Amino acid sequence: MGIVGRIGGVIGGRDIRCQWQGNNLLGRIGGGVFGWDITLRCQGNHIEGRMGGVLDGRDIVGSWTDASVSVRIGGVVAGNEVELTMMGSTITGRGGGDIFGFDCRLQYRQAQRELSGRLGGDVLGKSVYLQLHSHTPPLIAALVACAAYYYMEITNRSHSANSRGGGS
Repeated sequence: MGIVGRIGGVIGGRDIRCQWQGNNLLGRIGGGVFGWDITLRCQGNHIEGRMGGVLDGRDIVGSWTDASVSVRIGGVVAGNEVELTMMGSTITGRGGGDIFGFDCRLQYRQAQRELSGRLGGDVLGKSVYLQLHSHTPPLIAALVACAAYYYMEITNRSHSANSRGGGS
């Protein structure tokens, strides 16, 4: 296994299960019916992949080092930048813009191989708890958590608009 854990609580949260196949991280976020696939290829310092389905999914493209990740999730028009930095055992950063974005505050405990913390705000954000395989870089796990949070937020907005009679 590469990454196993959960983002969000019992209600409204999603399980995360990913495994490495060579340089590719393949997995699923959520369940078999109401979940989505994620694929990331980490080749050198370049990251590319996709999250979700063919029609409603989002591309992931960017770069990473041992100390930072910089990616774009989605396209030029309907996408978000995610910038993460690791200093010691702390991963911080931001996804999206100043107004409609979210903060990332995660702690990596190397001895336990666990990544935990919070994405989004204290009130409307989501908790993160992930167990990492020994070969999984903590920043890549943090990127998966941020991508899942972003996807959860846009699908929640879409469902909210549809329930109010609005389009998506």
